[in-house]
Parts: sequence; structure tokens; C-alpha cells
Amino acid sequence: MMNLFITRLQSLYKSFWYPVLVVSLVLIGHTAGHEVLFGVIMLFTMALGCWISDDLRFAVTPFLCTIFCVTVEHSPNVPDYSRYYLEPQALIPIIIAFVLSVGSLICFAIRHRATAKRPSKKSMLWGLIVFCLGLLTNGLFGANYKLGNAVFAFAFLLTLVGLFYLFSSYVRFDQKTVDYFLFCFLLSGLLITLQLFIAYLTHVRFDESANPIKETVMVGWGVWTSIGGMLSFLMPAGFYFAAKYKQGWIGYLIALVELFAILLSQSRGALLIGAGVFLLCMIAVCLVGEYKKRNRMITITVTVVGIIGILILSKQLLGLLQNFIDYGFGDNGRFDMWRVGIQRFLERPFFGTGFYDSYYNQGWYKAIFPYLYHNTLIQMLGGAGIVGFLSYAYHRFCTIRLVVKTPNPCKIFLGIGILGLFTFCLIDVLFFHIYPSIFYALMLVVMDASDEIKS
Repeated sequence: MMNLFITRLQSLYKSFWYPVLVVSLVLIGHTAGHEVLFGVIMLFTMALGCWISDDLRFAVTPFLCTIFCVTVEHSPNVPDYSRYYLEPQALIPIIIAFVLSVGSLICFAIRHRATAKRPSKKSMLWGLIVFCLGLLTNGLFGANYKLGNAVFAFAFLLTLVGLFYLFSSYVRFDQKTVDYFLFCFLLSGLLITLQLFIAYLTHVRFDESANPIKETVMVGWGVWTSIGGMLSFLMPAGFYFAAKYKQGWIGYLIALVELFAILLSQSRGALLIGAGVFLLCMIAVCLVGEYKKRNRMITITVTVVGIIGILILSKQLLGLLQNFIDYGFGDNGRFDMWRVGIQRFLERPFFGTGFYDSYYNQGWYKAIFPYLYHNTLIQMLGGAGIVGFLSYAYHRFCTIRLVVKTPNPCKIFLGIGILGLFTFCLIDVLFFHIYPSIFYALMLVVMDASDEIKS
């Protein structure tokens, strides 16, 4: 009886239903305001999987979705800056679940070290290492060097290099595994979309004209820019399934819903980049994959229906766009930030002045994070100098080479997503929030592995 139970559990962890279970636990906990309870249950399921599974792919969704448990009420960020996660009733179970999860992962790695795959000479791991080593030099030897510079960079090293090595070494890739990763990305985008819809039904406020008030568009783990930016980044996963599978048109529709959710996020940058990502995916899905003819028909239908819908619902859409119209093309202080970043680069061009050296840091309420320049390239120049910038440029070159050298549907659509992230981060800070880099690292893992798989 026990063997039968374990066998069924192993089947669950290998199936596509386990990611659905994880996302369901996260969504219920987030919506009900019991994120610690449901989050801990979810982490316990991951820990259990480490002991009964022989492959680590089941851990993808827990890594991606844990942060999405956070509720607005308990968020350490706006609007209330809650200290909930520092209180014993939340902190103790979180620490226990975290230690158990990490310990189980370490034990898994030790138990399966003999079958772990070694990185090849062409692996994206080396470009990530170069980037992270360059990042570690930020502000080095400067008079105002802070320990936070090294801590912040080391967090990136653990996230990007650590997760890439872990999942590329302990996941056995075939076409079904590639689909599994893309399915997890699809579910993550769908989870964010559902959380945003729930936010509109609960705490998002509206002005006298029934237009959403931008400052109230938040979901606990992030505000409008993070919500919209993450959706822009994840949206191409739906198009991947549209290109590859008979029932993939559902993924196309999910991507369309996510585009609408980006509009609801009220983020100007996310809407601009998200629309561009959606357009590129519409073009790609008509040219790539096994269902090009069907996808061309869907694309034409979506375009025609979209135009008609805009004409019919122009008044309602104008209300959703009112915030975009009010803000216009205002830079929201970005030009000043960029000037400061360039100034810091000129002061110390070799290693930069460090991520924590900016006059914007004065009075910055998120002491754990530096005040970032809202532009990845300027951030690397001002914070890490030419050494950090060149290390980032080399990593970006490796990413481009990965996509264009031997393109396939996985690399094309995830590459469009990464392009969206890179472009969005020319005007925002999403990448340097660290948690989105988990998505980024796992995208690189599956793109890198897809080279060795015959579709």
C-alpha cells in the first residue's frame, strides 16, 4: 500500500498537474489573506518532492511562484509597509519551511551527484559567471564602498549562476521537459493576471469618472510597473504552445488576456513594451511552428475583432487609458537619474561608484535595495563601471548568439520575452529586483537545453 502511494506521488510530481497544484495553493493563500499557511504547504510539497523524485523539474513552479503569495495587506512595501513578515507567527514557519526546502534541495543534489550533467563549453553558464563576477566588482576600491554592494551582487550570483547550474545539472531534458518549463511560465503569467483581476474586484479604487487610480493598482508582491513588466516578460509562453500544438490556440488567447491585463496594470512602459512583444509574437507565430496556417487565421481574426472592439468600446478603453494620457511622455524623474548615473561613471569609470552610491539613496525607504537608475545600461556604467558594463555586454552577446545561431520555437518565443525584459529595463528596474532574475535564469536553462533536443 505504501509503495503504491509513493508511486502515485511520484507520478503527480512528474505530471503537469503539480504546477497547477502549486499555483492553486499560491492563489488561494494570496486571495484569502493566509499566504503563510498556503505558502508553507506549497514549500513542504517541494521538500517532499526532493525525497521521492529523481529529477528536479518539479521544483520549477515553487521557485517561480513563491513570491506571489504576498498580499497587499501584509506587504512590506506600499501602501502600509507592513512588518507582518517580521512577526513570530509569520517568521518562524517561513524560516522552518525555507530551511527544510533548502536542506532537501541540498540532499537531492548530493544523492544524485553521480548523474548530474556537467556544463558544456557552449553553456550559457559561463556568460552568467562573467556577468556576475563583473557585478561583484561594483564600486570596488572606492572611498564610499559599502558592504551592500557585495551582498547585492552576491544575491545575483546565487540566483543566476546557482539556479542555472542547479536546474541544468539535475533536470533531464527532452521535448516534454521543454514544454513543462514553458507551461510553468504560462501558469505564472496566468497567476499574475488572475491576481490583478482580483485586485480590481477588491482594493483598486476609481476616481469620479470611474477611471482606475494608478497608485492603488498593486498585488502585494509588486505595484503597477512590476505587474505589467512581468506580464510582458511572460506573455510569449502562450504563443509557444500556439506554434507547437493543436490545442495551442488556448495559449494564444491567454496571451491576449495578458495583454489586456497589462493595460489594466496602468504601467506606461509595460503597455508600450508589452504591445511590442505581442506584435512580435503575432508575427513569429505566423512564421514558426507546425500550425502556421491556423495561427495566421487566428491573427487576422484577433486583429479584425480588436479593431471592432476598440471602435465599440472606445469610451471604456479611453477611461483605462486616462492615466496614460495624463502622464503623457513625462520622464517621471528618469532623466535626472540617468544624468546622475553618467556622472558617477565619469567619476570612477573603471569600477563605478557602487550600486549603493547615489544621492537618490538619501532617505530611500527600501534600505535593503539601492535606489536604481531605471536603466540597466546606465546602472552598470554608473554602479560597476566599464568592467561591469563589459561583463554585462558579453553576457548579452551570449544570449543573442544562443537565439540566432540555431533558432527553434522555444528560443524564439522566450528570446522575444527576454528582449521585452531588456527593453523594459531601459526605463525601469525590474531585472535588478532580483526575483524576476529567477524567471530569467530558468528561461536561459531551457533555451540552452533545447539545442540538444530534436523537436
